[in-house]
Amino acid sequence: MASPVFVSYRRADTRHATGRLFARLSPRYLAEAEIFMDTEAIALGTDFPQRLQTGLADCKVCLVIIGPDWLDARKADGTRRLDDPADFVRMEVTEVLARGIDVIPVLVDGAKLPAAVDLPEPMKPLATRNAIFLTHERFDDDADALAEKVLAKLGRSIDPELDLLRLLFGFNGTIPRSQFWIGVGMTLAAQVALFFALLFALGVPLQKGLVEFQSLPAQQKLLMHLSNMWSLWPIAALSWKRIRDLGHSWGLMTVVMLAWLAQAALEVGGFRAEAQVVAGICGGLTLMLGGFKGTRYVAHN
Repeated sequence: MASPVFVSYRRADTRHATGRLFARLSPRYLAEAEIFMDTEAIALGTDFPQRLQTGLADCKVCLVIIGPDWLDARKADGTRRLDDPADFVRMEVTEVLARGIDVIPVLVDGAKLPAAVDLPEPMKPLATRNAIFLTHERFDDDADALAEKVLAKLGRSIDPELDLLRLLFGFNGTIPRSQFWIGVGMTLAAQVALFFALLFALGVPLQKGLVEFQSLPAQQKLLMHLSNMWSLWPIAALSWKRIRDLGHSWGLMTVVMLAWLAQAALEVGGFRAEAQVVAGICGGLTLMLGGFKGTRYVAHN
């Protein structure tokens, strides 16, 4: 699964600041699975170098978190970590620089951007990248400014109204469980409000609309059914992004959408009892998507 933002850091140097930054970025600005970092346990048996290469290949923006000890971190034998070609931080930074990926150095705890002379040859271009400071006193403001720059590089807006429309109607990216439930709740609330508004506009008593729905004139029933069809779009968008977050693709999506389309067809065709059974199955399938945790991630020292 693609994660457009890759976070490179050393645990011993900036793990607390990086964890705090992650908590600020997700889910406020980015879905959890869109940030590639070691905030979750890695599945047993995962090939670490391969997982690392996958994350690097997918990313579009790399945040290099630099603390006071980032440049001079040492191994047990006293040699500098950055001088080891097998050092994971060196591998990450070298890879994204070589690929021309947007790299943003993030300086925390008073750290300074390393000079080119102090960096290994393949990492020297890092010294000329514009950096951003992440200070303790202005952490939230600094993190928000960083988020705005990252979103701009990803072609997104920080406008919450646009983000809401993207959540409900966009099919790009992935979403965590929290955003899925928010989207489902808003869709259901809007659907219920529209249902009652139509009952009022058609002059249908509430009890008749809820209990004696089948006794309504055919045109009114068809209008009520069609008014619910709009919700298939946000349900499809939310389901697709959750399915991708779970590491699946069109196979599972096809099952979910065929079930919803079958339910809609039964409703329009007048098979209300059968439609209710299928609706229960559809609801169960959809809600299951919000019950499983997504996949991501990598860890290193």
